[in-house]
Amino acid sequence: MKRSLILSILLLPAMLSVQAQETVQDLSKKATKGYLLKAENVAGNYTITYKIPGDKKKNEIFYETYTFDQQIKFLKNQEVTEPKESADQHPERTVSGYYATVGGCSSFDILSMKLKFNKYTDLQAWDYKKQRYITKKSISTETIKARNDDGKYEGYASFINNTDQSLFVLGGQESKQNKKATDFFIIQFNSSSEIIAKPVDITGGQSLVYSTQLKNGDIALVFAPKKGTADLTAYTYLRYTGKGQLVDKVGFKSPSTNLLIVEVTEEEGSVFFCGTSTKSKDAYGEVFDDYAGAILNPCFKEANNKYDFNWEKKATEKMDSFHLLKFTGNKLDFATTALVSDFKGKFKTSPTDKKADAYKGSKFSVQEFMVTPNGEYLIAGQLNGKTNLGMGNPVTTYEDIVCFHFDKQGQLKAQYGVEKLNSDKKSEIYPVKQSFILGKDGKSLYWLILEVKGFEGYADFLAAYAGYKSYFPRYFPRIAKLDTQSSTVNSFTILGNEKYYLTQSFNPIADLNEHSLVFVGSDEDYKKLWVNKYVFQ
Repeated sequence: MKRSLILSILLLPAMLSVQAQETVQDLSKKATKGYLLKAENVAGNYTITYKIPGDKKKNEIFYETYTFDQQIKFLKNQEVTEPKESADQHPERTVSGYYATVGGCSSFDILSMKLKFNKYTDLQAWDYKKQRYITKKSISTETIKARNDDGKYEGYASFINNTDQSLFVLGGQESKQNKKATDFFIIQFNSSSEIIAKPVDITGGQSLVYSTQLKNGDIALVFAPKKGTADLTAYTYLRYTGKGQLVDKVGFKSPSTNLLIVEVTEEEGSVFFCGTSTKSKDAYGEVFDDYAGAILNPCFKEANNKYDFNWEKKATEKMDSFHLLKFTGNKLDFATTALVSDFKGKFKTSPTDKKADAYKGSKFSVQEFMVTPNGEYLIAGQLNGKTNLGMGNPVTTYEDIVCFHFDKQGQLKAQYGVEKLNSDKKSEIYPVKQSFILGKDGKSLYWLILEVKGFEGYADFLAAYAGYKSYFPRYFPRIAKLDTQSSTVNSFTILGNEKYYLTQSFNPIADLNEHSLVFVGSDEDYKKLWVNKYVFQ
């Protein structure tokens, strides 16, 4: 084993202290042929564990551990083993469940939104090498015709209750009172193969604006009135349990007649919606299509289904306003509007980022939402586009990085800009990862970006062994300090100088008392172990 290289990076924040410490350690040949399994803080030291090849004839699993002290100084590495759990201790088992889809694979129903219920039964076996259950084979998959299914339901959303695998399906059918409208229903499938449908708690002709499943399994729905309604801003927010029981209902005045919701998040007991809109005064259904992104047609390749394709196409148009809405229980706390033209005047970049651009109304996805210690809001994400990598259907791209700052009342305070470092196709098909970290003083905020670089080749040793070549992402951290009082952002520090990368499934080791994160990765060739500890002052 070669001697490790220890580097310390001295930064100068408000306190003169070492904010980042870095160590590079050569990996053994066995570790380079294995894969990073876990990284953890054990008894005050940091232990990095690799799964390595071992004697196949032995009933043991082989690992190699690398141990570092609190200052990221390398202490030792050693091989360890543990007994395998045999298949005798884990007999084969069958698992069954239900799921809902729309349409199908024939030319007659590829564009259909007709609702279908499906039952699957899989045989699972204990994997001796992976030491867990895996699906050995599909025993059966069948579409089930409910006894009382009249075939008139279209599917708009489907969610599974993780506690009992029950289904919550949002369906619709042509209204009996108004043929140009849709009657929406909450549909569930019982053990007697019967559909149980009850009307959604709305009245009149409505368009579905958004649907999503919240952290606790509840379902959030937003509806907008159709053309001809007296007040086109009279929207409705509904929250149901996974069993279809109404929890919250809020009739609210939308900040736009055509509010397009693009993201939802939950913080501190409240539900936040991020949305955009055009200058049009027309009803939502005249400007956009019903949102149906939460149900799948397994053979429709350009989106989740036909309705989702139509929604996506219109949602990618340039918008004129950005909106932030906050709901707490049965109350709308605020619904605000920021004109896209206002972002340029409130655009702030770090001293070294001159190529970043102000938000111009493009479609974006949210990657992080934070309520700051003083009750303001930070929203970080990326603009979205489409590209074709020569593999058939277009895929979503993740382009310019955006960060919006709103005050306590939801009014736009600033936009922070930073240049995205890798803009080639194979990098932009993967989103960066973003988060906000609170500093030791309880006031300072840091903006952490895990910048992504796409590679073409073998994602790991196992992929190379199997001959599976593909595109895959690797990440490296960038960190800057945010001053939310003056609405400024400092220069970004790149940890590892773009020479070392984190794996796709990496989670840094967090120390809440020290307010530090330990990043673990390797060089491009997987021959060196890289460990970096960053303390958020």
